[in-house]
Amino acid sequence: MLENGEGNSVDLSKKQRGIFDCADAYRTPTSADYKRLFANGMVVLDANVLLNLYRSNERTRRDTFAVLRQLQNQLWVPHQVLSEFWRNRDLPSVKGHHRAKARTACSALDKTFKSMSDATDRWLKDVHLDADDAARQRIGAYREHIQRSLDGMKTFIEKQAENDALDGTESTHTDPVLLQLEPLLLGKIGDPFSPEDYAEAVKEAKRRADKAIPPGYADYATKPDEQAAGDYLVWKQVLNAAAINGRSVLLVTGDIKEDWWAPRTDRNPARPRPELRNELRSKANVDLFMLTPSQLLAEASTAFKLKVDERSVNDLARRESVVDLFPAAIRNAIVSSVESAHERAMVVHEVSGLKTRSPYGSTISAAVAEELNERMAAIGGTAIRVGGASYPVVDGLLFMPLRIPAVKNASAISGWNKLRDVQELLEPSEMLDFGQAPSKDLTPVVITYTASPSSGIESIVAGTGRFTGDGQFTFQVKARLL
Repeated sequence: MLENGEGNSVDLSKKQRGIFDCADAYRTPTSADYKRLFANGMVVLDANVLLNLYRSNERTRRDTFAVLRQLQNQLWVPHQVLSEFWRNRDLPSVKGHHRAKARTACSALDKTFKSMSDATDRWLKDVHLDADDAARQRIGAYREHIQRSLDGMKTFIEKQAENDALDGTESTHTDPVLLQLEPLLLGKIGDPFSPEDYAEAVKEAKRRADKAIPPGYADYATKPDEQAAGDYLVWKQVLNAAAINGRSVLLVTGDIKEDWWAPRTDRNPARPRPELRNELRSKANVDLFMLTPSQLLAEASTAFKLKVDERSVNDLARRESVVDLFPAAIRNAIVSSVESAHERAMVVHEVSGLKTRSPYGSTISAAVAEELNERMAAIGGTAIRVGGASYPVVDGLLFMPLRIPAVKNASAISGWNKLRDVQELLEPSEMLDFGQAPSKDLTPVVITYTASPSSGIESIVAGTGRFTGDGQFTFQVKARLL
């Protein structure tokens, strides 16, 4: 006991609380923190970090392995991550990423040329020049020039895909990614759950998801329960391992959904959800840090004085800016529907000669609905009528397109009759119309797009979520498609 300046006794055995002594408080990590973690922490790799080694180009893959080798003594991989890695490794979007992307790009270029050819044919016919040899030859010369340019572009794309694609992945004995990962991760893999513990963890994941407790609740909007439980299973194994070894955790993940990260702003970087930090402190009495793969490369290049190419950091950062909620076929259908509808609406707008009362808005809304139904049907979708409108359904996802007046990063939208109609279908009241059956097995996907005659298409956003009020839809996870 000591006396303070006023003659009162002060018990030094009790910690004096400061501004950071609060469950919701956080300190911005410094380079010194990361150096300490790189030397003594538990560096946990998520499945997307390992799978991105296939999707990356040769330069980014080389730089990533250089960093992982420096961290070899601290690496740890939950068994659930290993399971997800092997389950997804053979997907065309993983091992065949570069060739698949090249095929998509070349196909889009072919469609662009056909669209251009059709447009010029229509123009020649509409202005009565289709029989004019001089006009047709002039247009033909331009087409040939464009065709040669597109052919050259396609050749470059295909060669780049071959350069970046990995040879030998058809066998685990020759797969260059596995050949480097195997010695790196030997002895660094956590134990699997027992059957009883696994069943209990899946059950607990669903309970937490129903209460929006992170991590992983966002996946329940688009995945079956056992698959959606994956993020929580990873987290549970991290908690168990940290409690045993008592080391602070650095989780490296490319999953940027809100059920892992507190939202970033223009001034503040993203950081782990406070619920996760507090849970780790409570269970293991250690701290939680998180980095994306691009951030790991940037921090490690400084800490270990590695010559990491800045382009590798940027390549990974661009991949982290997009959440792959939907298969490529669905994303392409959404984007191409809005683009085609915009072109149709612009024709009507220009013919009308109107500005303030242009029919552009009503035209593009109707055209998007029509185009989306056609394109989703082409990839195996069906349609359902709700409130007099037709909406496409693909793999249990019901898509609702809405044109919004300005680009917004809103977490919820409301005030649309379409939303109320769909909510009544998915969450019907007790007073159902005759012949109307509830459709609780459908997951709503809201597509918001911003487009105008003056600015063109400014944004296309699609996301899953849930209805929380009278026609109010709250996003749980969304992705900007354009």
